[in-house]
Order: sequence, then structure tokens, then C-alpha cells
Amino acid sequence: MEQIQRIEMKLRSILENVTFTSTTNIEQTFEEIAKTMLYDGYLKVRNEYRVYIKTVEFYLHAEEGSLLNVSDPIVYHRNGKPHKGDVPYFPIMTLHAHVSGFDITFENEALKYRASALIRTYAIFDEKSKCFIETKKGYKYDDRSTYLYNYLNGFSVNGNNDIIWVDQASSAKHELNPPTPRRNVFEYVGEEKTNKRDMRLWSYSRKNEIEV
Repeated sequence: MEQIQRIEMKLRSILENVTFTSTTNIEQTFEEIAKTMLYDGYLKVRNEYRVYIKTVEFYLHAEEGSLLNVSDPIVYHRNGKPHKGDVPYFPIMTLHAHVSGFDITFENEALKYRASALIRTYAIFDEKSKCFIETKKGYKYDDRSTYLYNYLNGFSVNGNNDIIWVDQASSAKHELNPPTPRRNVFEYVGEEKTNKRDMRLWSYSRKNEIEV
């Protein structure tokens, strides 16, 4: 778990100003965040790599006492999972590593909800060779979210955070493909997973090519 350092303010400012109190603006807010994450910046890993995001999945779960009536039990960082009791809230833009990959978080302790964006599909730009790495044979994009461990792990030394978000405005039109359900996410009844797919359209992907 690392808190992404502040370089420029656009993404952080957007996330700091998110306030979910009802379900009326959830998708609209997710779309705004997605356009910024997918088009207007990247994760810089020292001077080794840039991680450009192509697809992001959102997760949102209200804790007890929240005004927000949203349940998303698959959320990893929440009260009662995996341990009993309450867990502290992450600061805005914490990079949270878990068994499905990496989230960029925007939880809200005052409003009692957990919110995060999973980096689902991405491209790795190598700073030394000045080109994208073929993460799959002949293909620069990788939808294996856990493979990000190969590029993000091991770069924080002695408490220093060497993974930072860099805001970089893209000249490309900020177009998204139609949103889709999240991958491998199922509906829950209480804490019990069903065999029905969760059909909330909370996965967003950029339509235009990634540019450096």
C-alpha cells in the first residue's frame, strides 16, 4: 500500500471533490474520473516505466451509517473483510495492492463509503527503450491486472514512494467506449455471492489510442 505523491493536481482535485450521498450521480462521476485517468496522465515508476491505463473498473461500497445506499461486497478494503471489525480509511490516491491487482482509492471517511478504481487494462512504456513493451505477443495492451506486480512492486525503498501520478493532458478527444459490467464480478445477497453476474456498468475503456 502506497500513497501516490502529488505532482500535479487535476486527478487528485477531482477525487478529493467526489461526494457520493445518493445513487443519482454515480455513473456520471465515474465517467468524469475515467476520462481523466485514461487520457490525462500516467503512473510513473521512478525513471523506469510509465503505466498508461486503458480500462478502469470502479468499486463503491457504503459502510453502516452512510447516506449512500450502495452495496458492493466484493470491495477488498472495507469493514468486515477479510477480518472482523473496522479498517482505517485510505487517504485519497492510495495505490492499494490486492489479489486482483492495483486500485487507486478515493474513500471518504466522513461520508462512510469505500471507493476505488481498479487498473484493469494498461500499457507499459519503457523509459530506456522509449517504446511500449509488448506485454502480450504483438500487443501492447495487457488485461491481466495482476501482472502489474511485475512493474510496480519493489520500487518503494526506505519509506520513499517512487511511484507517482503525473498529470499529462492529452490532445486526443476524450472518448470512451460504452461502459460494460466489471469482469468476474457477481451479484451478492448480503455477504453471499450468487451465480448471477453483476450487471452494473462500472467498467470504462478509452476509445482512442494511447499517445506518449
